[in-house]
Formats: sequence, C-alpha cells, structure tokens
Amino acid sequence: MSNQAWSWLLAIFGVTGMWYVGKKQATAFFFLTANEILWVLFALQTKQYGFIFMAVCYATVYFRNGMRWKREN
Repeated sequence: MSNQAWSWLLAIFGVTGMWYVGKKQATAFFFLTANEILWVLFALQTKQYGFIFMAVCYATVYFRNGMRWKREN
C-alpha cells in the first residue's frame, strides 16, 4: 500500500474513532484500539518503528478508558 493510501486510511479511522468518543460511545475506545493495529502495520511497512511504541501506548490507554466507561455505564 502506498504511503498516500496509508495516510488516508489512518486519518479516516482516527477521526471516526474520535467522532464516536464525542458521542460518548464506549465502543469508540475499542475501535481506536483496533486502529492501532493499522499503525503497527504502517510502521512495519515503512520501517518507522517508533510508531509501534506509540501504537502500544495509545492502545493501552484506549483499552483502559474503554473498560472504565463500560463499568460506569
């Protein structure tokens, strides 16, 4: 996949996830966690391994927040 295609895919998934967060849907955090898998794939394809660290950190926060929202609702 070209870098141009990756940038659009990652942007669409990220913005969609934030849209769901704004609607206070707990599933948004699980969607954003899955989005981090795309970041890992992008990092591997482009050999930008720092993005893997970022993706793991973001996914951890998203998953934790999603679990907290789920317990509260």
